Amino acid sequence: MKIWLADLTYTQQTISSDIAPAAVGMIAEFVEQNLPGASVRIFKYPEDLCDALDDGLPDVLGVSNYVWNGRLSSAFLRRVKEVAPGTVTVMGGPNFPTVAHEQEAFLRAHPWIDNYIVKEGELAFLRLLECLAETGLGAVPADREVPNLCYLDDAGAFVVSPKVERVMDLTSIPSPYVSGRMDPYLDGRLLPIIQTNRGCTFCTEGQTYWNKVRRKSADTISAEIKRISQAMSALQVEERRNDLLIADSNFGMFNEDLDTCRVIAGEQAEHGYPKYINVATGKNKKERVLEAAKLVNGAMKLAGSVQSLDPGVQENIKRSNISADQIVEMALRASEIGTNTYSEIILALPGDTVDAHFASLKTLIEANFSTLSMYQLMILPGTELGLESTKERYGMETKYRVLPRCFGTYPILGEDVSVAEIEEICVSNDTLPYADYLRCRRMNLIVSVFYNDGVFRELIQLLTALGLSRWDWLYRIYEDSRSERFDGMVADFLGDTEGELWDRFADLDAFTADPEVIERYIEGEFGSNLIFRYKAVSMTERFDAVCDVALSTMRDTLREALPGRDDVLEIAEDIVAYKRCQIEALFEDQTPRDNVFRYDVAGLFQTGVSDDLEAHRLARPARVRFVLDHDQKETIDSYVRIFGNDVRGLSRILSRVFLQQLMRQPAERLTEAA
Repeated sequence: MKIWLADLTYTQQTISSDIAPAAVGMIAEFVEQNLPGASVRIFKYPEDLCDALDDGLPDVLGVSNYVWNGRLSSAFLRRVKEVAPGTVTVMGGPNFPTVAHEQEAFLRAHPWIDNYIVKEGELAFLRLLECLAETGLGAVPADREVPNLCYLDDAGAFVVSPKVERVMDLTSIPSPYVSGRMDPYLDGRLLPIIQTNRGCTFCTEGQTYWNKVRRKSADTISAEIKRISQAMSALQVEERRNDLLIADSNFGMFNEDLDTCRVIAGEQAEHGYPKYINVATGKNKKERVLEAAKLVNGAMKLAGSVQSLDPGVQENIKRSNISADQIVEMALRASEIGTNTYSEIILALPGDTVDAHFASLKTLIEANFSTLSMYQLMILPGTELGLESTKERYGMETKYRVLPRCFGTYPILGEDVSVAEIEEICVSNDTLPYADYLRCRRMNLIVSVFYNDGVFRELIQLLTALGLSRWDWLYRIYEDSRSERFDGMVADFLGDTEGELWDRFADLDAFTADPEVIERYIEGEFGSNLIFRYKAVSMTERFDAVCDVALSTMRDTLREALPGRDDVLEIAEDIVAYKRCQIEALFEDQTPRDNVFRYDVAGLFQTGVSDDLEAHRLARPARVRFVLDHDQKETIDSYVRIFGNDVRGLSRILSRVFLQQLMRQPAERLTEAA
């Protein structure tokens, strides 16, 4: 039996889902271990799958189905079925309804999918292959029960297995990293991913199916981390990636997670990898989570995701167990040890309002979270929010748009197939009119530009030291920025926000089926992540305007709150000049920057801002040079190689890095100014 598994990503603008295909790698390892004679081939890049199909078709083709690749995967299955009806097609993944009649409708709308595997894939795919081996690739017999499986039988009847199974011992699944199967994908282009456990008793995975946590062995976890680290260090410096993804739901909640962090710390010391760890940390066991962050030397952001802190919204989405006080405490503690934190906010949830959305943002910003990720409300298949009854209950208006970077045209078995991933999002409800939705989007952009990633961290620290509200400063920018160049950028952002929305799925589907349209997406005319796109614009071609707005609104704030305090105005001016030197053309021109300063800005914030600001005034104004060190240059070069340094590329880079760690730093005092 010739078995292929594909976890595809779009590639023609950039690699849209740049995660190594470890999930299908684990399925492949499990099948080969348990099915005598089986040989499984895995794919990530569509071009590789196209070439392989031209050389010969598999007996079984399985593909993943996520919001970022489901339509691409389906396009491959459709063409394979058209050319080779005898090939058995299998799809699996979470982008699938959970209600039986919706599952049936999905399969009838996609008749080229023979079988759909729900939930875990290893055991279910193995059982399906065993059945196919017995039937000679024929249909699943009526009396044969394959777990976790949905399909339409030969008579066209919908069949869903009542039996759902998991692999209860993760040590029974060989590691695709240890076996070498993942070596081709440790190429510096893809983000390595590991998973130390499955299941969760603390979050939405804590349903009956997921409520028992299972772990890999410590030896396997250690071997995977070391294999990845060694592979990255073996690449040329300019080809390496510096990040690692840990796919656990609540990392840091268990003692074993600390052992994982110690292994990572050892690799950091030996190979300098990883510098950044992408992971969802737990909200409970704060002391253990903080200890985990310390062990990996600040490489890990701590998560405090809330969606909304409004009690009414939380009740509507069944998230009323979230404690704002605990979330705030974790952020403050993380700040004390120098660890980055992030939280997530979703706009237009049932019951949301401008006041509720702004109040959630204010609470998280005042709590000193490093970054706020502000999302649109996606309507996912099989969720309660996706039910028509829910939409009617809350007066939800939805529209459609193409997912950023998820589009392309591929030559599949002699036919050029154009495809794009389309998502449904909520843009208003009975408490949030569309005009208010746009107001919230405007504030989201301002938070992204002026607050996230510590772009103006020192201004924030100055406000805090003076007993002033950082939120009030951001709100002043929102209300009256008074900059034609900055306001023009915001107007462009809001125009693009409206312009990317379609009323009908069918219309957008037809529009993106045109190869010339897809080419326009690839060229960047359509389809960007707008928050990150305009964050990139704000850090490059409009950075001078952003600095002007930061300074003018800060002056207004300080003059209003502290009349006559010329010293704080001078410090604010020095801080903005300091930020210009740190960030200007950072990803385009690595040459040093310099400026004249009246205050020791770096020293001011190393020791903590006190009432005695004059203690940090230099004896004479001095010209200071800002430079990048060797590691910073290597990291920037690596990301620019992967993503490019145009607006599209920078938007990807800014979504991945800790910008603070890449900014130029003051290196020497050049002259004493007269």
